[in-house]
Amino acid sequence: LCITGGIWNIFTKPFAWARRAFVWSGEAYLSYSLAAISLMGFTASLYSWYNNTAYPSELYGPTGPEASQSQAFTFLVRDQRLGANVSSAQ
Repeated sequence: LCITGGIWNIFTKPFAWARRAFVWSGEAYLSYSLAAISLMGFTASLYSWYNNTAYPSELYGPTGPEASQSQAFTFLVRDQRLGANVSSAQ
């Protein structure tokens, strides 16, 4: 798919709406590339934060939501041991 897209971009001119919408300079290419890399990095970080299938807890430790929930449970147990009535707390 990437090779086909590369060949397509080599042999065709950008569409008219794309020529009007984007700035065509070296600095613009660099800024578009950096924006794309940052977006991919953000997407990858969210994927690894929430996805327990690709990053199983048994191998890599708990995901973010799992860690937050286990932390809340730890505090709940601690408060119960200290004598707090957690069932009436909001």
